[in-house]
Amino acid sequence: MFVRGIGDNWLVCLALWLSTSARELHSEIIGIYLPIWLFISVGYEHSIVNMFTVQMGMMFGANLSILRHIWRTLLPVTLGNIVGGGFFVGFTYWYLYLAKRAGTDARFKVGSRNCDQYQAVKQHEKIDESQVP
Repeated sequence: MFVRGIGDNWLVCLALWLSTSARELHSEIIGIYLPIWLFISVGYEHSIVNMFTVQMGMMFGANLSILRHIWRTLLPVTLGNIVGGGFFVGFTYWYLYLAKRAGTDARFKVGSRNCDQYQAVKQHEKIDESQVP
């Protein structure tokens, strides 16, 4: 359950990341659909999904108590979701995008000249709505 929770939240966070980085609506739909379809078809476990499916099964007569559901399903899956989303997605993107910048000079090119972050923000504040295309 723990390992399936890791894989599941990795795919859910990937769907979220793909949808927010997409530019068109059809790209967002595909970016959400494919990872979610994959975790459902593989049979991974997600804590939020299990809160519905296990409770619905209990309503229809499944032999499962609340304490057993929390101990054997909800707790390991939630911990797996935290590891999958926090470490495999969050830490990976932090390492790829922010950790490499932390040790470097905070200078980048704005237009045709190099600026530091403070100058770029000041330049951005001077832009009015008439200059935006």
